[in-house]
Amino acid sequence: MTEKTGKIEEQTLPSEEGRKRPRSEGGMMLLQLCLSLIILLSLNYFAGTHPSVWDLSQDKTFSLSNQTRSLLQSKSFSTRESPVEIIAAVRRNSAHYPRLSSLLHAYERLSKGAIQVQLIDYVRDSDTAIAIADKYDTAFVEDTIIINALPSLATSSRSETPERNEEEMRKAHIRFIPVQDMLVFSNDQRRGRRLIGYRDEDQITASLRRALEGDPRRMYFVADKSQIGGSEEDAPWAFLSRTFASLNIEIAPFKISGLDQIPDDAAGVALVAPRFDLNTQEMDALRNYWKRPKAALFVVLDPTIKEQPPNIRAFLREHGVTPRAVRLSTTKGSQRAFDIPSTFTNAAAVGDLGNASTLFEGATSSLELRENAEDLELRQILPLALISANESVTAQPLDGSSPLPGPHYLAASVSRGNERNERTADSTSRMIIVANKDFLRPRSRQKEHIDFLRNTSNWLIGREELSGIGPKPIRYYKLLLSSQKVSFVNKLNLFFIPGLFLLISLFVWNSRRS
Repeated sequence: MTEKTGKIEEQTLPSEEGRKRPRSEGGMMLLQLCLSLIILLSLNYFAGTHPSVWDLSQDKTFSLSNQTRSLLQSKSFSTRESPVEIIAAVRRNSAHYPRLSSLLHAYERLSKGAIQVQLIDYVRDSDTAIAIADKYDTAFVEDTIIINALPSLATSSRSETPERNEEEMRKAHIRFIPVQDMLVFSNDQRRGRRLIGYRDEDQITASLRRALEGDPRRMYFVADKSQIGGSEEDAPWAFLSRTFASLNIEIAPFKISGLDQIPDDAAGVALVAPRFDLNTQEMDALRNYWKRPKAALFVVLDPTIKEQPPNIRAFLREHGVTPRAVRLSTTKGSQRAFDIPSTFTNAAAVGDLGNASTLFEGATSSLELRENAEDLELRQILPLALISANESVTAQPLDGSSPLPGPHYLAASVSRGNERNERTADSTSRMIIVANKDFLRPRSRQKEHIDFLRNTSNWLIGREELSGIGPKPIRYYKLLLSSQKVSFVNKLNLFFIPGLFLLISLFVWNSRRS
């Protein structure tokens, strides 16, 4: 009897444990589900209250550029008492609505409350659209973005500018951007006009800067001494005007001949590819302007001429920069090429372009710099190299003599005054000299050249905090796939990938069941 009882007890104990085990596993599973639900709700709450976006692309294509970030973090936003309003009147069924919506919300998010974005469909929400159209005295006949950066009454009353009426204030601080102007089209004889990309961030950032600052600064272009022609599309003059306009700088042609002084409202003077020299009276006017606080000179030399105008060359030499009568070139096998590989230095004038490489095409000469010269330091003149040619570049003098040794500089900056002292740093005069004029032409223009022109222009007028690498162009690319490859992709998306997840789920279910 004892042995039988022991056997019975041994047989009944496992059955009791088997009955208790499902209950404990079920309770543990229920606890795991509750904890998972709590974690999911917590993540959802924090994602809603603290939104964040990650751009996982290799070149950060879907992130705002450094130039835009610098503007959003500048004093123009931090000192405002009222936020900037951006109203996007865009139809929801428009193909551009998703991109514009995400882009404008990125501006709003990075501004940390300094920008308020409102998206309206002027077709479906007609009442709101009519109210906004009446407020801004416009009519919505196409997709449009409105930027309202009007200062508050308290800020405008404290400003040092003379009082202006309401109409002038609205004209200076309210901007309208048609969405059509943000699109890049290509004209193809076979397929007609088609969309190939966007320049929306470039347009919005430029309009934001103009709306914040109001009236543009004026840079005078010496038209009677410069030669900047070009009949091609997007010629150098159009490129210069558009680039300066994006920085809220108006470039105005004027004739220096017969003038005793540069106009008082000049934020800068541009002398591009001078072929005619300045006489004594004109040089006196230029020197008197250079002696002003916050003077700015932008000089682009023409390397195709044998000798630079003597008076202009002497003026540059006085400030530690001497144009050389040479032609830079590289050797590829037995051929001589004039495409000059170069590198940006770490000078403040180039902004975030430091150590970046680029290529200058066309005729290029070099500049001789007298950095750290004692006589220049006594006069508080500081020349610095901005672009340096690579070691493989040869400088051949135009008179046929032996090549000159390096280093060879393609661009330089000059500052006059004590920039190290906080009291006098804002009153220093600045100058940019570039020994290549072909970078203004569309065929020779690189993306780095546009950023270089923007950064140096900001540095000239004392807005170096707004310098940075500009927006990258967004392009559409078409993949040419055969019908067999398209069929394989469709099968992969419809059958193979869902089937793979189904097999994984069956494997997990079977492992838990066993």
